[in-house]
Formats: sequence, C-alpha cells, structure tokens
Amino acid sequence: MAQDQEMIPHDEINRLRALPIEQVAERLGLHVSRHKSLCPFHPDRHPSLTFSVKRNCYHCFVCGGHGGPIDLAMKLLNKPFGEACRWLADAHNIVLDTVQPAQKPEREYKPDTGWLQGLIQYPMLCDEANRWLYDERHIDPRVVRWCGLSSITSPMPCYRGGRPFYDAPSLLIPYRDAGGQLVNVQGRYLGKADGVPRFRFPRGSQCHIYNLPVLGMLHEGEELFVTEGVSDCLAMLSAGHKAIAIPSATMLKDEDIAPLRNLNLHMYPDQDLPGERLFLDLRRRLPQLVRHQLPARFKDFGQWWAEELCKWKED
Repeated sequence: MAQDQEMIPHDEINRLRALPIEQVAERLGLHVSRHKSLCPFHPDRHPSLTFSVKRNCYHCFVCGGHGGPIDLAMKLLNKPFGEACRWLADAHNIVLDTVQPAQKPEREYKPDTGWLQGLIQYPMLCDEANRWLYDERHIDPRVVRWCGLSSITSPMPCYRGGRPFYDAPSLLIPYRDAGGQLVNVQGRYLGKADGVPRFRFPRGSQCHIYNLPVLGMLHEGEELFVTEGVSDCLAMLSAGHKAIAIPSATMLKDEDIAPLRNLNLHMYPDQDLPGERLFLDLRRRLPQLVRHQLPARFKDFGQWWAEELCKWKED
C-alpha cells in the first residue's frame, strides 16, 4: 500500500478523500437513507452503517468498521489502496495525475480518437440502452441521434490492441469539440454487477465540456443551460432547451471557459452538496450564471424531467 501511495501525489489522494462519503457509498451500490445503510461487512437486517457528512466518514456500530471514502472502496471492493483510488477516480470523472518511478521515463497517454471513432461510427442501441434512455429517462429520440449515442453488449478496449476497458452493457457517449471533432468517448455502465464503475473514460483523458457543438446553434442572447452530467444534459435537450454539461468547474482550463464568458447561462443545480459546490465554482468563473431552483422532491433536472415534465410536454 505504501508503494501505491507513492505513485499517487498527496494532493490527488486528498481530492479522493474529500469526495462526499454518501455519494461514494451509493456509487459502490449501497442504498443510503437518512445517513444510514445496511452494513455490507456483516449480516445486517437493520441499517447499522452510519455516515457522518460533517466528518466525511462511515462507522458501523455493530462490526466496528469505519473510515473515509478510500477506506470504504478498498474494503467493499477488496482492492489495494492504489486500485481503490483509481476506481474512485473513474467513478467520479476525476483524472488522476500519477508519479512514475524515477527509473522509468514518463509516458504521455491520450485517448485514441481514431479507434474510438470506429467504435461509434455506426450507432446502435442495445436493449439496456433503449430501456435506460426511453423507458427510464424519457429522452427524445432526436436528442439521441443528435448526440450520436451508441452502446456495446461486450467489453471493448479504448485503444488499438488494448485490453477490455469499457464494461458491458454500456452506453457510449461521444464528446466533441465546438467544431464537431471527436475528442473522447465516455462509457456509462448499464448493468447490475456490484463494484463496476458507472462511468469510464480512457486513460489520459482530460475534463471536457459535453455537447460543445450546440454553441454554434445559439442565437444572440439565447439561453444556454449548464448541467452537471450528461444525463441531465440529455433531459434538458429533450425539454427543448440548448444545453451543455460541465462535470467539474475547477478542472477546466481558462481556454475551456473562454467561449462561455459572454453567453446567457442558466442552471438548475443538483440538490446535493456536489451540485451546490459545482454551481458556486462555476459562478466564480462565470458571474453571469443564473440560478434556477428545482422542486424540493427532485434531486436533479433529469429526475424532474423523467417523472413530471415530459408528461406535461406530451399533454
């Protein structure tokens, strides 16, 4: 474990330790309600695993298990420190910087866009993708075509000759620059296996804004909605708005933010701590960003759309 810690810089480790503990627990497959969950480390019929949002840790009052986000991932996934860190990074769209041993030259990795282009060249949707997009999320088919969404039913590599990387079944989500050129492909796992990251990016990925080609369709002064994730962006597009997704404000470079500085930006922040943090980070860099409030019972815009707005639109 000490060797793994040396391979990942301390500031990167601290970023992972700061991930909201309840969000990490849910990504690991635990059902969290009122800061409690059934403990996965012993037979538990009544929720005994308690989460402290203030201390950002978990504790079981029966078996004594306790720790932070990385500890929870290590124990639940049965992974060593370094692998647990990489799992957390993948699951939360964090690109880790790693320190290579001094005797080995550093190698720069970039997503193989040529290979990825072939992977999504002929979009197809498997049963799981159709069910998630249309039955659960009520996404407009025109939005699916515009975004070029595809899917896989068998694990696939993310570079030529590589080992399987995208888990299956997964939705494949192309990221393009403002000119429409492919820059990356995100995998969203649609299966039910425990311990599989929900989101996967190829090695060497950087944080990108999703759906940048929509900027070329904006009229002067027209509203552009900012969402936290791709799911909410698809819902916002289905609702008839022009939208982009920004998963992290702090990881974007100034040149990424520059095209947005003079736009009429609006946002429905997710009603949780990460959503609030993202909105405040974005507001600091884009002061013109206008806040809208979701109805209290909805966590994010995608849920609001799936449960209420799309039915109103159909009527």
